[in-house]
Amino acid sequence: MTKKKLNYYLNLPYTFIIEWSDVDECFLGSIVELERNMTCGQTRDEVFNNLKEALVSYVTTSLDNNMDIPEPLKIKNYKGSITYRTSRERHYILAKQAKLSGKSINTFIDEAIGEKLKDAVQG
Repeated sequence: MTKKKLNYYLNLPYTFIIEWSDVDECFLGSIVELERNMTCGQTRDEVFNNLKEALVSYVTTSLDNNMDIPEPLKIKNYKGSITYRTSRERHYILAKQAKLSGKSINTFIDEAIGEKLKDAVQG
């Protein structure tokens, strides 16, 4: 089995989150797939560059120490069906609202989730 190299990991589509913090008065950034990482900066570009450097450091250290390196989620690993459990009351309300909308419960839930995720990063 061939050991994956640094460039393999650096070319994966890791999820970088960069947001302004009113409390810290700077931009904060993290890499979703990596635990316990955070950086800050006065501009988005500064934080983005800090995150890229952090990823190189994380991967290099992990490779040098034969540690597992998390990879981004892959869409091919998901088939499009999930099991969803809820209370009897919520199920009733969903069924009622779906019927009023002229939709199946599945379509109603899928559209509600889609609305909630519309601003999420797509990968």
